[in-house]
Amino acid sequence: MARRRFLILVGAGLVAMGCGDDDGSSANSNWNGNVNTTVGPDCNDVRFTYYTASARAWCGFNRDLSILPQFVRNGLTFAMAEPWAGGSYQGEPGEGCGECWEVSNSWATEIIMMHDLCPIEGNPVCAGEMLHFDLSAESNEALQTDGGGAAVVRRVPCPVTGNIHVQIGDWNQWGYLKLAFVNHRVPVRYAAVRATPDGSWIPLERDLGRWSILEGPEPGDGDGVVFRVESAQGQVVEGTNVLSFTTVEPGGDGLLHDIGAQVDDLQPPSGVCLYEPPGLVYGDDWGGTPGNRWMPNPWGDTELSEVDQGCHNDSASCLRIDNMGLGHGVHFYIWQAFPTSSFDTLTVWARTLEGTSNINVAPANEDGRCGEHDQTVDDQWTAITLDIAAICSAPELSSVTVSHGDGVPLLLDDIQYE
Repeated sequence: MARRRFLILVGAGLVAMGCGDDDGSSANSNWNGNVNTTVGPDCNDVRFTYYTASARAWCGFNRDLSILPQFVRNGLTFAMAEPWAGGSYQGEPGEGCGECWEVSNSWATEIIMMHDLCPIEGNPVCAGEMLHFDLSAESNEALQTDGGGAAVVRRVPCPVTGNIHVQIGDWNQWGYLKLAFVNHRVPVRYAAVRATPDGSWIPLERDLGRWSILEGPEPGDGDGVVFRVESAQGQVVEGTNVLSFTTVEPGGDGLLHDIGAQVDDLQPPSGVCLYEPPGLVYGDDWGGTPGNRWMPNPWGDTELSEVDQGCHNDSASCLRIDNMGLGHGVHFYIWQAFPTSSFDTLTVWARTLEGTSNINVAPANEDGRCGEHDQTVDDQWTAITLDIAAICSAPELSSVTVSHGDGVPLLLDDIQYE
């Protein structure tokens, strides 16, 4: 199984990511039953990584098929973290294949399709700590996620045209059939096949991201086969287009057939999902989401630690800063930048353990600080509140910088963009 992955900062370390196999022929079966894998029909928080997707992946269909919506052919697909491979309707592993999700972050809203699996094995962020999408490189670029970050997502009916199709992976004259359903409006939960004109329906079995049958209709049983599917919403449709036995080619990979039917969306979404960047940098803990939290980066002689005494409003935890002299400091940053207009103010509560100290506070991004503010603090808690619009014209922010102390021990708490 191929493993090709980009690295993402998680907490204070690096985690290597992995994705599903290239041809959909096999996958890890270690399904995680010990996490809450339920996602609602409305807005859900999600975390990202990204990888280079192949034309075909674990779900067994080619994302460049001409019948698929243009956004899929443009590469806007993703690999689902394994615990959620059953999709938004909590079906069996693989039901999520071909399901569409609307993704909104600070920079864009896009519809993307599940096309692959991010397996648990070797991939901690895909093990179920939180809903995780491993984006294709094209989806990563469209959403401007910089290889990481977070968003809100919700399931939506795929904006397909025409009917459901089957992409045949294998079919032989003895009744073995392996296929993927593709171009469906909502996920497929059950499927069956029968010989025409008067054969009996024989259930297909889910085969990871695909469907298969060992002893299905074969030449001599009729003219060909037709398909019946039941959507995850319970609608049953029967196809009318016959797939002729004359097209049987053992190992014939790439045969595409219009089944002659499409399912409806019986539970259309309503409203919108709005993403709010994690404005809390530090309260009683680091703000953000698991694997995408705000992180400290001291420089010079500055030392940073978490303490539980003397914190603002007697809270359970705050930050202690030691040895922060002139030209030294600490950045607090998050993986994905957000528009400067997302927030009105930046507030940092600060005090010394004794005496006074002059410190510099500034919103910042990867290019530097944006509107520095000098503040003298003593041993009483002081709120340093900055008007972002008044001091910062940069288009985006991703960090907070506190620097240039007098070497006096400091406490910082309740650091927040609002």
